[in-house]
Amino acid sequence: MNIRYFVLPIFLLAAAIFSFTAQSNAQRARPAKVTSLQATRDSGVQHPATAEIAGPVPITCLSIFSETPNPQAAMSCHITAPGFTGNLNKGEKANASGAGTVTLTCNGPGNLRCSARIN
Repeated sequence: MNIRYFVLPIFLLAAAIFSFTAQSNAQRARPAKVTSLQATRDSGVQHPATAEIAGPVPITCLSIFSETPNPQAAMSCHITAPGFTGNLNKGEKANASGAGTVTLTCNGPGNLRCSARIN
């Protein structure tokens, strides 16, 4: 008997087994969705930013800027979300408790620009 007749079927069987096990591990976890919000306030009028969330997520105040030089009053991001309503200073985080709408507005003197991250 020729060994070629045994090697080819064994090779094909090994290739088939490998392809089935490789396919079962092919899916990877998707990274969390990140949403950026940017709001402004000019001439006393708020221009809020909103986003829809599907469930509990952390929200971070990234930045807040004022056109007023050396503002004496504190500046903050005002967040309204499911399970949380309040002010966050730059770098602070809050947690939304469920699905719904997140709204960002800016607090402080003068014309403002603020940003927050949802992830």
